[in-house]
Amino acid sequence: MQSLPALQFAQLVALHQDVQPAETMLEADVYTLGRSPLCQIVVQRSTVSRLHAKIERDGPRYLLVDAGSANGTFVNGQRLHAPHLLSDRDLIGLGAASALLRFLDLDPTVVPATRLRYDERKMLFSLDNQPLDLTPAQFRLLHHLYQFAGEVCTRESCAEALWGRDYDPGLDADALDRAFSSLRSQLRRTAATADLIETRRGLGYVLNL
Repeated sequence: MQSLPALQFAQLVALHQDVQPAETMLEADVYTLGRSPLCQIVVQRSTVSRLHAKIERDGPRYLLVDAGSANGTFVNGQRLHAPHLLSDRDLIGLGAASALLRFLDLDPTVVPATRLRYDERKMLFSLDNQPLDLTPAQFRLLHHLYQFAGEVCTRESCAEALWGRDYDPGLDADALDRAFSSLRSQLRRTAATADLIETRRGLGYVLNL
């Protein structure tokens, strides 16, 4: 009987002597990056926060998440404003755009590309490489979910993103439901199989990239 191939893990390679260790095989579910010696990947730079960023593994996918750092986390020169699905040979900067680490995927064919992307400079979302034609309300709601992708966004936070005021269940419940229905319909018009927004009963909504 033919044996199954060994599970392949991605790797982080340091591009500067300030980063230790020089190479890290990403086998654990979570890796911390920062100036603190308690981090798995330590960066000795004053512009780097003690806990600066995290890399979270979800099966074959790896998400880079800024941990509320003072000076930001960057991928390929662009500052992150939401979790970023890492791709083979992505360059990671901590505290500045200059690259300190390179992400290497030993088997990139198994990692699905994220379907939803956001171009911050153009303020444009695309789904499966097709631009999304969103109303202002749809854009505000999707942008809020995207900023916290993978996390629960409460109905209260979604209402504030939509209307810029506190959520009133008596007045706003139906309107908020319609807003989500409208956004989901727009996503499906672009990609019929798109089911990116998950409802968590009693909690809120999650955008799954």
